[in-house]
Amino acid sequence: MSPQERKQQKLVAIYQALLQLMSQKPMADIGITELCQQADVSRTYFYRNYGNFEKIILMYQEQLMLKYLRRLPLTAKSDMADLMTRYFEVIKHDADTNRLLIQNGQVMIVFQTFQSVFQILMQHDRISHPARNTIINEPYYVEYLSGAVVNVAITWLNKGMIESPQYLGKLIERLSKTQPAMMPTPE
Repeated sequence: MSPQERKQQKLVAIYQALLQLMSQKPMADIGITELCQQADVSRTYFYRNYGNFEKIILMYQEQLMLKYLRRLPLTAKSDMADLMTRYFEVIKHDADTNRLLIQNGQVMIVFQTFQSVFQILMQHDRISHPARNTIINEPYYVEYLSGAVVNVAITWLNKGMIESPQYLGKLIERLSKTQPAMMPTPE
């Protein structure tokens, strides 16, 4: 096993151990020694590679979103409906984990992960958006969109995921096409 594979294996182990402990008690009550014993990693390894629980969650979530990106077609641009449908499919697939993260106050990591992935897609010109040259390049657009999408995802999770990911993908696309009559100019 290569060093990179070992590191990935330890990330999965420590993340799963953290989730298991979070399902038993609040994250604030989990000790580092307890987590390291559960994950079978040393405290030195924990401090050298993570330093805190939030970094474990963030690193794992980023890996999860990279898998999401790898499922996208390599050459073609994706429209907003398709991107958002795939996002909600990932949220649905990991619904229990996402609920656990939200219950333990880790919503900002969900926002950060969404923003990182969306920015990567924008940088690589992978988003087919009819208003691409206007609204998508506005300052704070990613923050605005992530607030909308992540809040819809949280509400959807809390309501039992009644609607399909496809429905939500189309809804987000429709809402993201809505343009205000006049954009304010920065002062």
